[in-house]
Amino acid sequence: MYGAHEFHFDNDKRQSTHEWGVVPRACQEIFEAIELRKKNLNLNIEAKVAVSYIEIFGDSVTDLLRGGISCGQSKVAAQRYVLDGSSEMEISTISDAFSLLNMGEKQKRKAATAMNERSSRAHSIFIVRMEQTCVGTGVTCTSRLFFADLGGSEQLKKSQPYTSRSKEESKYDKVQRTREAVNINLGLLSLKQCVEALRKKSSFIPYTDSKLTMMLSSGLGGDSKAAVIVCGAQEQRHGTETIAAMKFGQTCRGISNTAKTGTNMLQELLLNINHQITECEENIKKHERWEQKLVHRYDENGNIEETRTVTVVTGAEEYRERLSSLIQQKCDLTGDTSDILYNDLEHIEGFGNAHVYGLGNKVERDGIVE
Repeated sequence: MYGAHEFHFDNDKRQSTHEWGVVPRACQEIFEAIELRKKNLNLNIEAKVAVSYIEIFGDSVTDLLRGGISCGQSKVAAQRYVLDGSSEMEISTISDAFSLLNMGEKQKRKAATAMNERSSRAHSIFIVRMEQTCVGTGVTCTSRLFFADLGGSEQLKKSQPYTSRSKEESKYDKVQRTREAVNINLGLLSLKQCVEALRKKSSFIPYTDSKLTMMLSSGLGGDSKAAVIVCGAQEQRHGTETIAAMKFGQTCRGISNTAKTGTNMLQELLLNINHQITECEENIKKHERWEQKLVHRYDENGNIEETRTVTVVTGAEEYRERLSSLIQQKCDLTGDTSDILYNDLEHIEGFGNAHVYGLGNKVERDGIVE
């Protein structure tokens, strides 16, 4: 998931990105998307990025970016500590992300087993939070990206975490390795039960059974999308575990959810702009007036050739200018023309399946529903 054990950022991406895992690549795409929006989007949107890195071992949650300190004393306290921003560190470049990944990796529980020399002895979650604010309207959208690095399911007979690797290994270490294996399996069992409940669309999802599922609850069943990457060993002797992992992935495929976070932000932006348009129109009606003024027509020599009285509209120039700017903002958001977007939001024709989110009406053209 992370790539090389030690993360290095090289300005020459051609030499370094092929060694990156999912997390570094995702962070890089986030910063590239922010820069792209700054250069090409007509709206002024400010973006802040912060990350958390935690490890879940049984009923304890530790902050890997703060020396492994405990995150609260209960399930609820730990979840609040992580999701309310107490565990976050703000980053502004991909280099910052790499530094924090390295910091967290040094704090993670690792140990050698019969199946893996650098086995992760707990579950870990790397969380990226991005807060986007539209400067013109004040609308803010906050989104989180959860990267859960799950410890592999272990059969104690195969992994043999309790088998001494050296004479110096104490009895406590053997017991600790066994506890780690049990806690990993309990967390995976709770996750499997939540996935099964989501697939069956049960009215109750047992997120509270473990801290792992509580932390991932907003990513699994909230207003979100989830992707599961299943890793399996190719060796025949591990065939049973690999098949079990693939079956879990197949169960995850049965979950369907419609995420509306981005469209909610867009809808709020449009409603906000519509409200401002209405205010401008009311101010135009209130301040605009007709006035008579003299208009001169000059000849080729610059002498007044004719003078006549005309009636003009005045008194609301600033509101008309503001109205024009708002209509243009609405066009930028919806990609439509000003003659259509001047109407209320409910009269806008939908694009794609936008009508599902309340952004326009369902339209049928030439037998094709848009």
